[in-house]
Amino acid sequence: MSEYINILVIGDILGKAGRKALRDHLPSIVYKNEVDFVVANGENLAAGFGTTRKVADEVFESGVHVLTNGNHCWDQREFLKTIEEDDRFVRPMNFSPAAPGQGWTIQETAVGHPVAVINTIGQIFMSGTWDCPFAAADQALSEIPSDVKVILMDLHAETTSEKMGMGWHLDGRVSFVYGTHTHIPTCDEIIHTSGTAYQTDIGMTGSYQSIIGMRKEGALHRMITRLPQRFEAVERGATLFATLLKVSVITGKTSHIERIKVEPEC
Repeated sequence: MSEYINILVIGDILGKAGRKALRDHLPSIVYKNEVDFVVANGENLAAGFGTTRKVADEVFESGVHVLTNGNHCWDQREFLKTIEEDDRFVRPMNFSPAAPGQGWTIQETAVGHPVAVINTIGQIFMSGTWDCPFAAADQALSEIPSDVKVILMDLHAETTSEKMGMGWHLDGRVSFVYGTHTHIPTCDEIIHTSGTAYQTDIGMTGSYQSIIGMRKEGALHRMITRLPQRFEAVERGATLFATLLKVSVITGKTSHIERIKVEPEC
């Protein structure tokens, strides 16, 4: 049995277009790269606003093992119950203690290697009353069993500085710290000397003929007029963005990182 596993991390999957891109391309990415474990952010699965059991099951059937979340976590009221019933879902650890669900989970690869996934949400420009994400990350690490070496952290946050701060805060303590939420992929993937990998934002799996996945007409109308306007997700033509890691199950250190981009079919 190999010391290393291959992990695929996918950012915010947005709506029907993002789910279709996942369904069309994820199985071949997994096969080509011998991927053992897949984690994705699911807060935009239902037309950009939260998730439901139905759309989450689509994603799980495509090959995703864990779905993280973010500020749209409770947009679909049914999810308040769903997250309590299935430990493949996590929500930000620094939500209110009254929030249902958990801020971290441990799932196993097909051959039994445990992988821990932690979710936190940023405080800067996120228009919410969240607790400190750094303290929440520390708490999660204190709760995760010491024999679980492979640990991933999704920080759902707006600012690059807060994400980079988390990367250094957890340096040497986790396998990968990465950002979601801004829907724009960054090319700053790195492996620190400690073996902790970092990337500021994985990027959206959704249509880039849009404004962060939403129809540009409505978004522009709100920007220009400053009047209320309902956002509508673009439902076709998604680009898939993901990051591939090679991680030791013995040490939890990352030895390889690369970005993956799959363009929409014409």
